[in-house]
Amino acid sequence: MKISEFEKVSGLSRDTLRYYEKIGVLTPPTRSLNGYREYGAKQLEEIAFIQKGKKICFSLLTIKHAHERFKLLGHFCSDFTEQLERKKTELQANIAKDKLAVVEIDKMLQRDAASSRHNK
Repeated sequence: MKISEFEKVSGLSRDTLRYYEKIGVLTPPTRSLNGYREYGAKQLEEIAFIQKGKKICFSLLTIKHAHERFKLLGHFCSDFTEQLERKKTELQANIAKDKLAVVEIDKMLQRDAASSRHNK
């Protein structure tokens, strides 16, 4: 598929796609006889991997290395698995902190509501 269609399918701009290609995180597509980029299943798979990595806040460099190792080994390397475990722990800790913050906000709102009723 041409870049215009690949933009729609991937949800990414052509500038982003070209940048990913330039830094080597996306395999360069084949070129048609007239020089247009022709994207395929390989690039779709790579974009899916990149987007998953970005959703969990990994850098493009980390994503690139992890995907290269995955393609080579057929599974995640132990380093990347450890990074995923650390990220999971970090996110779980953030969720716990966010839940405590919500509890504190609720307490503040309850105090304010009680204070407003008392001052009437």
